Amino acid sequence: MPRTFDAVPAQVAAMVRTWEARGGSRDDLTRDAFAALEGRDDLTVVCVKEFVPHDSQLGCSVAGGYRWDPPTLIVTQSMSWRRQQFTLLHELGHHIQKTDIALGTTIVEHPEPEAFEDASCDAFAALMLLPDDLVDAYIHGNGPTASTAVGVFTASNASRAAICVRLVARFSSPAVVAVLDGHGIVTFAAARGELFPPARGSNQSANPLVQAAMRATGEDRLVTRDDARIWYRSGHTSDLLYGQASWAGDRLFVTMVSYGAPWSTFSPPRDNTADQAPDAWEECEHCHQEFVANGGCARCGQPRCPSGHCGCTANAELTCPECFLCKHPSQFDSGALVCRDCAG
Repeated sequence: MPRTFDAVPAQVAAMVRTWEARGGSRDDLTRDAFAALEGRDDLTVVCVKEFVPHDSQLGCSVAGGYRWDPPTLIVTQSMSWRRQQFTLLHELGHHIQKTDIALGTTIVEHPEPEAFEDASCDAFAALMLLPDDLVDAYIHGNGPTASTAVGVFTASNASRAAICVRLVARFSSPAVVAVLDGHGIVTFAAARGELFPPARGSNQSANPLVQAAMRATGEDRLVTRDDARIWYRSGHTSDLLYGQASWAGDRLFVTMVSYGAPWSTFSPPRDNTADQAPDAWEECEHCHQEFVANGGCARCGQPRCPSGHCGCTANAELTCPECFLCKHPSQFDSGALVCRDCAG
């Protein structure tokens, strides 16, 4: 569930500087990331058919993985060529952050280290595929629209996922940019601000914006609605949103904002319009699982997710100095500072 954080732009800028200091070229990554990386001697690129090896970092927002030792970027071949480029650059982002002390320190010190690292990887990949001048050429007026997404997709070799990440950061208000298949199922979504994106694989066909886009005919098929909603797996919805949708091939770009829609002259916030109040739902800061909060832990008072995480387990977590990930003490040998995965 990709999200943006205020510190991501600075982290990405530092990642770019680090990459260039190692002899890397931004232009080469934009043209063809595989060609740019396969000849390097400080990392290896591995393509697999449909799975990511168990000894690589999992939990990414992309279908790939990163192996710490030796440094290996893993990409699944079942995706489109555009999506493989985005995935490869995302995993390169993990490599750059995990092999630089300053970048790794920023991750460890962030309140949500894993989500922040993953968001930085997404933003880095999107920036490499979609330079500022290309994106700027398709933004007219106050910000991006669904037409912007389609225009950028047509003019570049970037994946739809990269476009989502790149454009959502250009909104000045809480926003979601998502890609849906022909049945209204989310294949990728990114968000900024207080608005959470729909989960990958979730069905958004009940969204009036999506319903209208499914019925649209003609060459353009651009749809604008003021009653868009995000449907969450928990059963509740977002507040009413301002939305636009447009088709790019067999996939639907959906842009939704809480207020200040670039395509509207007047779009104020509409709080407290959700179908069901989400107050009873929580998201675990450790595993990012949504769950109903039925009371709190007797010791720390915080809700405990189905996997058993609460304030008590958060306080007990240790940070591995090799992979910079926060882990439970059970993942370390007695008295060890390095986790079992890194100790190998």
